[in-house]
Amino acid sequence: MAARRIDRSWRWWLAAALAFSLIASACGDGGDEPSSPAAETSAPAGDTVPAEPADTGTTDGTSASSEAGSEPVEEQDEQELLVAPVDTTTTTTTAPSPDGDGEETVPEVTAESEPQSGGTLKVAISAEGDGLNPAANAMTGSVNNIAYAIFDPLTYFDTQGNWVPVLAESWTKIGDGTSWQMKVREGVRFHDGTELDADDVVATFQAQFSDPVISVVYKPGFDPDAPIVKIDDYTVQFKGVRPSARLPIAFTSQLGMILPSEWLEQAAADSTLNQMPVGTGPFMVESRILGERTVLVRNPDYWAADIIDIGLDRIEIYPITDQTVAAQRLIAGDLDLILVSGAEAILTLRDAADQGLTIIENQRSEESTMIINAASATFSDIRARQALTFATDQDLYVELLGQGTTLAADTMFHPDMIWRNPDIEQETNMPERAGPLVAAYCADLPENCSDGKINMRFGLSGPSVESDRAVDLLVDMWSDYFNVDPSVKPLQDLLIDVVLGNYDVAQAFAFGGVDPDNDALFMECGAIGFISLNFARYCDQERDELIYEQRRVEDLDRRVEIWHRIQEINRDAYIFLFVNHANWTIGARDNVENICGQVGPTGDPILCNNQGQTWLSQLWLS
Repeated sequence: MAARRIDRSWRWWLAAALAFSLIASACGDGGDEPSSPAAETSAPAGDTVPAEPADTGTTDGTSASSEAGSEPVEEQDEQELLVAPVDTTTTTTTAPSPDGDGEETVPEVTAESEPQSGGTLKVAISAEGDGLNPAANAMTGSVNNIAYAIFDPLTYFDTQGNWVPVLAESWTKIGDGTSWQMKVREGVRFHDGTELDADDVVATFQAQFSDPVISVVYKPGFDPDAPIVKIDDYTVQFKGVRPSARLPIAFTSQLGMILPSEWLEQAAADSTLNQMPVGTGPFMVESRILGERTVLVRNPDYWAADIIDIGLDRIEIYPITDQTVAAQRLIAGDLDLILVSGAEAILTLRDAADQGLTIIENQRSEESTMIINAASATFSDIRARQALTFATDQDLYVELLGQGTTLAADTMFHPDMIWRNPDIEQETNMPERAGPLVAAYCADLPENCSDGKINMRFGLSGPSVESDRAVDLLVDMWSDYFNVDPSVKPLQDLLIDVVLGNYDVAQAFAFGGVDPDNDALFMECGAIGFISLNFARYCDQERDELIYEQRRVEDLDRRVEIWHRIQEINRDAYIFLFVNHANWTIGARDNVENICGQVGPTGDPILCNNQGQTWLSQLWLS
């Protein structure tokens, strides 16, 4: 295949690094010294409150083997809070209640009793990546939908948010958790026939650790001198800089996708190979036209074929950035499965729910957020941040732009989550409190005001119909107190502004990791710099110490207390204006089976539909 050369200017790399960090952050930087490895989740084996963590993380010198997390999961009562952001609604062929007040049910598998073999699955994702090499390309959530079919991650999440081994056979916590040993499964072969061993794990990790993009997120959390050491032919040891009770979760996505060491050497000399990576997964890349189509074919020698049913012969993935168009093509029968979050696309699916569709919605896994730059000349004064919050008519915004597809948000957690502080109510819809603050602010800082109003820059991604509607609504909403200079930019350009601090307020999807520790990096003081992953550029030492504590402890009750306090700190700083809980939705033709019935090699049920990601490899067509 002839691959195109990619322009890797500093601006592209910067945007790629930020986009990658939004999806895959696992290790935070903690001030003067880096923080410990932290990843997405370790949750208890069940969703009740309170509860102790499940025995998938282990104590000193003991290991979590491939048996971990394999016990049956009890069905959840409606009143119980959740540790992990599982799907909000059932798979359905009727539209869910728009106000969310209808009875909630757990997604059920509507599959045939036995998988059907053969067929081609056609999938639309909302964004493309520049390549598929997990050691060289920044993979966002959309691209992970491709990658999970090509690569088996070392670990992944079960349906309760626990980490479970996949390509790894076991993990062993050493001492306080600063170091962990990991053993890979024996007898696993890559697509090119070579056998997986510890050398491949070391080579992949070292390539990622030295990559200028991928290392932005992971490098600060690992020991700079010896982050990984080979113990024997199938065992390695990872070393962080702070204790972590949940290091295996850092390897649930890109960092856990392993490549052959020999192939890595070839790809380093020939970047076109990044489009045709060699993994251990159930599907192999047959062809790829960047920005148009990626074709995967079944791996006839898949190592877990005797354990996991792989029915499809072929998967075709199409990047379609207009989600409403993708929904229309699904209804027309041109596509089999899509992943969307836009209100228009979701409404299009709901309106056609009686036309042979399956719909799975999840409002628990990401938040639409106004990020306020506390270091900007305008918003370094808390009065400006408070006034913006008070002046925001959140109810109107959610009604007009959410159109019944999403719920208003008060914090970084959905109300169904155990982590959410129930005492926090965001101070929106209070314009009478904004006026006196603005008047006092402009009296003290007239250089930041015009005509008695605060001057501000507001950025969001676009252009699109929805971004145009948002600009019109917000500019009018804030017009009594703010002179708004809106800027609608392609996501790449907006991300550059955010990471460099060239903005006052920006709207973006944020937070929503399976475990909240996955989002801690975006709040740590050590993540503030010329290039800042602490987007609000707000430092709070108490918050940092709480982040480090929750990272090292296994007690769920204490972690919940800590996250309740972190939300209070964020509320009192007025740095995040949470708008609504994003609704990531899978739409599929009703002959696409097993969407939420997939399992790992140990038989653990796999988490379905989180942040626009799902596994495609175990689906089949009836």
